[in-house]
Amino acid sequence: HELHDRMRPWISKKIIEFLGEEESTLVEYIVSCTKDHVHAAKMLELLQSILDVEAEMFVLKMWRMLIFEIKKVEAGLSVRGKA
Repeated sequence: HELHDRMRPWISKKIIEFLGEEESTLVEYIVSCTKDHVHAAKMLELLQSILDVEAEMFVLKMWRMLIFEIKKVEAGLSVRGKA
């Protein structure tokens, strides 16, 4: 759950950049999709009608950030496991 809490501000910031205003319902929807492990292609399909041409770049950057955050957690867990 911490992963999603760390992602929420970034998602919110990007949505404001794309739409010009805060859309908390959309942010919560995107966070819930990540919690439900929705595939990137499906996420792109869902967001394309809202974000239009920005959807692909948003999903790509979000997936990169998710992978980075997951790897940070894994690295932290493996370091603790060796200690």
